[in-house]
Amino acid sequence: MAVRLDTFSLVSSLYARLNVLVLALGISSFAAAPAHADLLSCEALKKAWSSISSDASYDEKASLYDQAYNDSDCDGVTVEAFGADIIHSRLDSVVPFDSLASHSGNIEELKETLLDLQEFGEHWRLSYFLGEIYRQQQQVLPALRAYQEALGLVDDEELTPNEPDHRMIARLRDRLDELAVVGAQVSNSPEDVQIPTTRSGQTISQYSFSTRGYKRKKTLVPIQFKYDQAILTEAGRLSFQDVRKTLEAQGNPDIRVVGHTDPAGSDPYNLDLSLRRAQAIREALLNTGYSGRIDVDGKGEAQPFRFDDPSLYSEDLRNQAHRRVEFVRN
Repeated sequence: MAVRLDTFSLVSSLYARLNVLVLALGISSFAAAPAHADLLSCEALKKAWSSISSDASYDEKASLYDQAYNDSDCDGVTVEAFGADIIHSRLDSVVPFDSLASHSGNIEELKETLLDLQEFGEHWRLSYFLGEIYRQQQQVLPALRAYQEALGLVDDEELTPNEPDHRMIARLRDRLDELAVVGAQVSNSPEDVQIPTTRSGQTISQYSFSTRGYKRKKTLVPIQFKYDQAILTEAGRLSFQDVRKTLEAQGNPDIRVVGHTDPAGSDPYNLDLSLRRAQAIREALLNTGYSGRIDVDGKGEAQPFRFDDPSLYSEDLRNQAHRRVEFVRN
């Protein structure tokens, strides 16, 4: 057993020196016995877990999880299963399944509860609700990352074996549309708008036309243009690269590229500008060897982006969302 060195101990003691070395190497015991000798039986912990009622307290389950994680011979799969059970039951008790609207408690306290739950593993609902809180608190980039993480977990059939309700997937995709176009505007670095990869190295299906069994006819992409021009910004080029990879992974489907503008300017001018921007994306895709058919369309200012809560964003940020490009699958 490691010995805590007292300030007044004889530091010249060989035993003390050996224990300092042991602690420095991160070894928990200097005994000669096998490392697994004092580990708890995983089978015993499984039986204990199965025996506790469904209404067992969070603290009871957390205590068993800690024993399984730190002091047992349980493998990672078993520990992950314990953690997933805790996350699922805790989420059901602290927040409604589909919305924060009826939550009457302190949002900051709820956020801390959700962040604490991340200790037990990953869950798409956990990431989604953190995104909802960050969005309400107008923390755009943390919200974007949380929603992206949620979508990546939805796509992972190992971590999310049961396909979520399509209404929830649709809401998650809508949130990603909103935060992607706003995030591209508030970011200090173009890399902030790039899609992260999942743990298996796959890009998240943020711009794809399907998520699990949920199908989508159109998808919004945060391809930014220079003001009053049909030339991509640096962030716009990075977004274009992500979109190109997503379309390639889907087999280069036949698509229609639709451009939109903000309300500034006359209707005829905006209609022409939106069409030129759509044509610029078409040309950029063709230059990369895109094999699907690409039609173009411009809507001008006729179809502004619709926010659930416009008060979350300034007029400039709302206008940036109006200046967008959508891909529609033919």
